[in-house]
Amino acid sequence: MSSRTYRAEAIVLKTNDFAEADRILVLFTRHFGKVRVVAKGIRRATSRMAGHAEPLTHATYQLARGRELDVLTGAEARAIYPDMRDDLSLIAAGWYVAELVDRFTADRVPSAPLFDLLETALRGLDAGVDAPVVCRWFDLHLLDRSGFRPELGECAHCRQSLAEETNGWEPAVGGALCASCATQLPNVAALTVRALKSLRYLLVSDLASAARLRLDVGLARELDRHLRGFLRYVLDRDIATSHLLDELRDLRRPAPVS
Repeated sequence: MSSRTYRAEAIVLKTNDFAEADRILVLFTRHFGKVRVVAKGIRRATSRMAGHAEPLTHATYQLARGRELDVLTGAEARAIYPDMRDDLSLIAAGWYVAELVDRFTADRVPSAPLFDLLETALRGLDAGVDAPVVCRWFDLHLLDRSGFRPELGECAHCRQSLAEETNGWEPAVGGALCASCATQLPNVAALTVRALKSLRYLLVSDLASAARLRLDVGLARELDRHLRGFLRYVLDRDIATSHLLDELRDLRRPAPVS
């Protein structure tokens, strides 16, 4: 008979207040996948575990198996990403990657590589890596590891090599299109040479290498537009936190976290 209690290294993806003083946490664990747990009394001022029940907290959690939801009984912090939390643009990017993990995963399906991907992105944001670079790097690697890697090496329609010219982008076809096919299909967006090269570089790079990529405003917006469309097509819904990132991007100076 398995033990009623277990320990799990996890990152909090999101939380929901429940009952008078409880909170439901959605944990993405390294070894057990996505797990929903209840933290009883966590919202009381006297709770010693309140700091471990915030989104993007990385900790080792002590859990007790329950009938419907497992119960949080203890926690030991591993990382709280203080520098990321002091910058609204960085923490919004953290919420964005956490939402993507939540959307792309089912409950209790283990995926240690995806956990490592999320942890790497959060560490990068905490280290001050440019938020748009982290987000686009994460988009591509999440799609790749989930079996939805966009075609970047050849035309997704005719399978011919892509020339170094303005090509096309269509998520419903699978990614990049050659200039010829782009003119024959409806709803195809233009894909510039710089954007295609940047997508290829981000896909084959680790985050430390990707951090060297410099995105000007035009290129950052093009990459965001293409990958957001691809994610929307795969998920059949938009990413809610992407709208917050839009608002912050359009501000001259992001507001400090209060």
